[in-house]
Amino acid sequence: MTTKLYYQDAEISSANVHVIQSGKDGTGYYVILDQSFFYPEGGGQPADAGKIGPAKVIDVQTVDGEIRHYTDSKLPTESFSAQLDWHRRYDHMQQHAGQHLLSALLEDLLGLKTQSFHLGKERVSIDLDLDTVTLLQLQEIEKKANARIAEGLKISTSYVDTETAKTLKLRKPPAVEGDIRLVKIDEVDLNPCGGTHPKSTAEIGLLKIISTEKNKGGLRIYFLCGNRALNYFTFLLETTNELVVQLNAPITELTQAAQVLLNDKTEANKTIKNLQDHTISLEAQAILPINNVVEKMFEDRPIKELQQLARLVTSHHPSVTMLLMSTSKDEIRFVCAKGEQVEGDMRNVLNQLLTLTEGKGGGNSKLAQGGGKMTCSIATFSATFHEALTNSN
Repeated sequence: MTTKLYYQDAEISSANVHVIQSGKDGTGYYVILDQSFFYPEGGGQPADAGKIGPAKVIDVQTVDGEIRHYTDSKLPTESFSAQLDWHRRYDHMQQHAGQHLLSALLEDLLGLKTQSFHLGKERVSIDLDLDTVTLLQLQEIEKKANARIAEGLKISTSYVDTETAKTLKLRKPPAVEGDIRLVKIDEVDLNPCGGTHPKSTAEIGLLKIISTEKNKGGLRIYFLCGNRALNYFTFLLETTNELVVQLNAPITELTQAAQVLLNDKTEANKTIKNLQDHTISLEAQAILPINNVVEKMFEDRPIKELQQLARLVTSHHPSVTMLLMSTSKDEIRFVCAKGEQVEGDMRNVLNQLLTLTEGKGGGNSKLAQGGGKMTCSIATFSATFHEALTNSN
């Protein structure tokens, strides 16, 4: 059984360890140590990282009651000096303790219970049972959380048995039986938890709620603590400063400057669309069928333009059938269409052409479109189109 140094002291970041078992499973190489300060993934908290001798620790998981340290290379059953990625660990400690504090305040002040917790690489989130909290309430909760952080409340751990746990006012029922680990934030929270935490709320640094979203009848709250929150603020400041230069507007007028650009873009898009429609209309008028058939090849032309062109040509020439194709590298997009006076079903023509493209498509009896790999020559594609027209009539 591995001695869990991270429970003795979450600040232990180096030690001499002995590999008591070395192996490989579906995940990769792993070792089991006599003692470890590497926290295995669990309870919403990611695994630690670091080094054991020459090998990098890339994951830590509990498998069949054993802590497996997955490494980037095989290690023998020897003793090594191990080093924790302290920056990663301390970040996890700040986020996890911040979650305890935020969840406790939301429940005590607003009656909202935390259903789950996720500590991601960039953001941290909790899911609440109800979607009833307002922005103003969240702002007030955030202020209270940071006030508690500033007080430097003690964070401690203890162990109790199952019967004792039943007599305590815990934030949630224990997920295990036997020795139950409790994490306590003085005056705020008493919670069964297996994660790592700092020794006081002061080490959380600060807590900032950054966004919310509805989630399965409840509310998901995204937040950041400590160095993550500071880094996020730095990112926002750098982005804002760049926008000030690019938009040539002070911070207080960035929203208005952005809105002006969006309005200009909308108008420009309308103008471009009108010009494109006019150009395609002129192009359609210039297309003259030969024996009531039109075949044209393009390069990198959007399928929507092919459809628009086909509709215009068939409206001008109700007795025409047509095939418009656009190639790009080894792929082809195409539209087959017919005028009102032509018998047949373009979906049947489409199905014949799709056998040459390993692709898919759809449409109706008058106009169908498809695309896929170009597995034959254009001449073969054209011949198949004409043969399909004959069979369709």
